[in-house]
Amino acid sequence: MLQSMSSRSNRYPGQRPLRIALRTIHLACVAMVIGAVGFGQNPEAWVVMLVLSGIGIIADDLYKYGEDYFRFAQFWALIVKIGLVVLGSIFPEMMWLMLMGALVVGSVISHSPGAIRHFSLWGPKGPCASRVGKASCRK
Repeated sequence: MLQSMSSRSNRYPGQRPLRIALRTIHLACVAMVIGAVGFGQNPEAWVVMLVLSGIGIIADDLYKYGEDYFRFAQFWALIVKIGLVVLGSIFPEMMWLMLMGALVVGSVISHSPGAIRHFSLWGPKGPCASRVGKASCRK
């Protein structure tokens, strides 16, 4: 069951290598989708892998943080990225620009310190917002 307002951080064996693999696949798919769109090609196969790897990352975050995940800046950055892609779908002539925007948002939040990624819009601070610089807060 998901815990609320717990600032928990669940771990399991192999979590870090799995996250690295998922993030690597996700970034490779982002590159292929942006390249395909930029060259006027159909990125459909890469979009499927992009979505699946993204779902894997989100599932792991939900396991780690439970409902608290929805309070953190990293979740709201995800909402912004999805919003940019939706805007690109509504205005196809802007899709490449929207994808680049999503890439920038994702890169910035991903490489931000835990104090920023786990900034909480309400409730207690996230676990990495309280333990800045600790190894336990690495993605």
